Amino acid sequence: MRFIINHDLLAQSRAILFRRDKLYWVVGGAGSGKTTICRALSARFNIPVYDMDARIYGAYHGRFTLERHPVSKAWSTAQDGLAWLLGMSWDVFDSFNQAALPEYLDLLAQDLAATKSNASVLIDGGICNPALIAQVIATRQIVCLAIPEQSSHGIWNETDERNSMKEIVHQLTEPEEAWRKFLEFDERITYTILKECQENSISVCSRGKVDSVDEFAERVANVLGIRQSCE
Repeated sequence: MRFIINHDLLAQSRAILFRRDKLYWVVGGAGSGKTTICRALSARFNIPVYDMDARIYGAYHGRFTLERHPVSKAWSTAQDGLAWLLGMSWDVFDSFNQAALPEYLDLLAQDLAATKSNASVLIDGGICNPALIAQVIATRQIVCLAIPEQSSHGIWNETDERNSMKEIVHQLTEPEEAWRKFLEFDERITYTILKECQENSISVCSRGKVDSVDEFAERVANVLGIRQSCE
């Protein structure tokens, strides 16, 4: 089984999103600092943050329709969405992520269509395939965050909030195998994000061990071309 990308939906989203030159998207693997940097940029430049993960795992669920969002609908109505995903091979899981993304973009475009086209918006994560994002907005409006030599095992054990994911996974059948697979998928997602950014000329910002949040946020702002005029 493989999931199919809806290119018509992608084109419809592009028609709305591509003309928004103050739409900025911060991508990266788990633990790369996306939310922290988005909050810092939001506070400094007075830009609202659109938390993509919160919507994908929250508000979007009530908006998925079988007609426009069949891939996401299948996931959201599964008896156990996490078990459903972890039951896939990597190739199938990767095709799911790619096919679900145009469906997320459709809902994002609906939300932004109701706002002023020149309004600044900062999107926090939520995607595994920046190559598809590069088809709907300019690559200069996308930045990938990275922390070199950071492992998925370390990331998902570094805070109580992230460690709670292990507890959720361990409630599944064959918990040790499910956790191993979760970490494997997480590693592959990070690799895929970085690889697609490099292949599509999307800037990657690596955070050094001594970089403060403000210093890193300044570098990200420079890459995206965010200026104080965004206020």
